[in-house]
Amino acid sequence: MAVAADTSDLDTLLGEERERWILWIPVALLLGISLYFWLPDEPWPWSGPVLAALLAVPALLPHRHAPVRVFWAAGALMFAGVSLAQFETWRADGPLLEGETGPRPVEGTIAAVDVRDRGVRIVLDDPAIPRLGGDETPKRVRISVRTHGGIDPVPGDRVRILAILGPPPPPTYPGGFDFAREAFFDGIGATGYAVGPLESVRTGGNAMTLTDRIFVSIEALRAEATERILGALPDPANGVAAALLTGQRGAVDANVLETIRAAGLAHLLAISGLHLGLVAAILFFTARAALAAIEPVALRAPIKTWAAGFALAGAGFYLLISGMTVPTQRAFLMTAIVLLAVSVGRQAISLRLVALAAVVVMALSPHAVVGASFQLSFAAVVALVAVYEALRDRWPRWRVSQGPFGRLVLYFGGVGITTLVASLATTPLVLIHFGRVATYGLLANLLAVPITAFWVMPWGLLALVLIPFGLESLALAPMGWGIDAVLAVAGTTTALPGSRLAVPAAPAWLALPFGLGLAWLCIWRRRWRLLGLLPVAACLAAIATVRPPDILITEDAGLVAVRLDDRRTAFSSLRRGRFVRETWLAVLGRPAAVAWPVSGETLADDRLGCDSLGCLYRPDGMGGPVIAIENGVAALDDDCGVADLVISAVPIRRTCPAAWGVIDRFDLWRGGTHAIWIEDDGVTVSTVTSARGGRPWTPAAKDQ
Repeated sequence: MAVAADTSDLDTLLGEERERWILWIPVALLLGISLYFWLPDEPWPWSGPVLAALLAVPALLPHRHAPVRVFWAAGALMFAGVSLAQFETWRADGPLLEGETGPRPVEGTIAAVDVRDRGVRIVLDDPAIPRLGGDETPKRVRISVRTHGGIDPVPGDRVRILAILGPPPPPTYPGGFDFAREAFFDGIGATGYAVGPLESVRTGGNAMTLTDRIFVSIEALRAEATERILGALPDPANGVAAALLTGQRGAVDANVLETIRAAGLAHLLAISGLHLGLVAAILFFTARAALAAIEPVALRAPIKTWAAGFALAGAGFYLLISGMTVPTQRAFLMTAIVLLAVSVGRQAISLRLVALAAVVVMALSPHAVVGASFQLSFAAVVALVAVYEALRDRWPRWRVSQGPFGRLVLYFGGVGITTLVASLATTPLVLIHFGRVATYGLLANLLAVPITAFWVMPWGLLALVLIPFGLESLALAPMGWGIDAVLAVAGTTTALPGSRLAVPAAPAWLALPFGLGLAWLCIWRRRWRLLGLLPVAACLAAIATVRPPDILITEDAGLVAVRLDDRRTAFSSLRRGRFVRETWLAVLGRPAAVAWPVSGETLADDRLGCDSLGCLYRPDGMGGPVIAIENGVAALDDDCGVADLVISAVPIRRTCPAAWGVIDRFDLWRGGTHAIWIEDDGVTVSTVTSARGGRPWTPAAKDQ
């Protein structure tokens, strides 16, 4: 009887929220896609479709209780998500370069040009690489080029370049961002750098399909616009302008980018809802005002519909020229539906709109689900739409009852609410993916967003219109003034004391319980939605209690880091591996990087001491566990008898009776970068290879 009563109560609750059921479709798809990417090995190719079909049958049968049908339907949708991910993987699968090779001449058609702080990075389609057969040659290769050799790389041109190539790089630490997976879904099977200049060869344009030619033409237009923008403005405003208008963030100065991130303004550089919404709004109201000024047209034609169509076309062009990132795709879909609704006099901003956009993005790019861009974008939008749905009836009344000054106050209040809600919805995800959050982000956004909305973007849009006429400087100059003001805001707020909160990197899977809790809070309307606070709180507690590794070591033993305390980490080199070092500091919670002690010296009360043969690391000081880090085999006789764990940069081909074992050069080579946690009674070791598993984007298993 109790069970029946419970089922009846749940029936009632679900029945009261029946109109919100549809909003759980993207959530179920997201669960399935996430499950696929978290599997340690590739599942049977037909597992997703078969399980989805099996679960769909009972979902379609009549049931007395709604929870039963919801359960089966959710399962079917979840495995439909698995199916989407499996199909995308099958579609993207291609040859992957297994090891470093070169220098070799590489010939291919330029598909994309990414302007960097130093030189450019080009993607070559249909590459030809000597001594590689057709079934071994990747579909695409990406090469960093410092010098062009007098040739401007233009999408569509056939070029040759001498380059050193290798497989796309693995994560820099276990569980970190997988560059190889991202490259796999971009069709890139090898990356590298040029050791010679670009050379033009006979164009391969005749071999391209119509679709390829369209995309190459768009990339060429994007590259040309980026070059014009960079040439019209001084540093650092030119790089920011290019990021805002064409999505080319590589030209932004590294120090400027770091300041913008630290101020909590990084979203301004990621072309998303703010930018696309501003572009559509500017075009819509400009077109409508122009049409309304023509009396015969205003009286006889549906000028609102015409203006909406004009705005949609402009937003579509902005989507193409900005690189079509996940936030931009989502923003364009939502903008398109809003403009369609406006043209027929309907209200369209709702969670159903967000759900539709999420389903389309997941259908087109399922792998985006596990990335920070997708998660941050949709978390912010879902929370904002849910809040403004609750305020929908009140906000217009407040606005109508106010004078000009009151409306100005309401505007800044809206910016403040938007920033606060978006920050609360994304802060746990930011901490999970990046390990830090801007303390004064609300203040920075209150100042920078209005400047961007009312000054920077209108001038930027005008600049894009003027580029074909060579008059872009007329609009880019005032746009640059606004960018300078935004950068001043970023610099000022970053300089305030305590401007950044940093924590050690949390496991990526924590994003799932947080996302489910947020969805539960925002989708349901009754009081039971507050149950969503439980997984959110659990996620925050888990982030706060993450313990960073004590030792990190690369697969070639070229860089080693040991944690001295919460404030300092010693690195075996402060000259090489800058990117890896900075990534590791983020993993550890951004402590200060200090140099490895020279021979005969110690650090942190004898926690780390070194000589010419290696180092001894005592994480708890004298009397605690001892870790020997060897440069060679000369010290093994002494260290194997006293050390609890031996880490060797060279192979150990003899017995070493260390209490906790040995990690030698072969182990590092097989496992990739190692993260080691030291306990009183042993060690916990995580490796990049074990964390990645055996997936199509990982290189072939190395010989044991």
